[in-house]
Amino acid sequence: MTDEHLAAMHKLLAEYHRKLAKAAVLDIVQQYHVDLAQRFADEAAQIPRRTAILERLNEREQPEKMASTRLEPWMIM
Repeated sequence: MTDEHLAAMHKLLAEYHRKLAKAAVLDIVQQYHVDLAQRFADEAAQIPRRTAILERLNEREQPEKMASTRLEPWMIM
């Protein structure tokens, strides 16, 4: 599943819970669905940001890994 699919799924869940909140009769049930919808919406907004951060971290680690795996002349027997 791509990040775009994951974000879209969270957006759909947020919309679904907003509709449930509008249809809820009890205040506690309505508030539950409103809160859940907000959490899904917040998570959907964070997915691209987290992906970008992870990509930058991976890019930084690549040179470090290559430097640590490079054989020095004194290491060769």
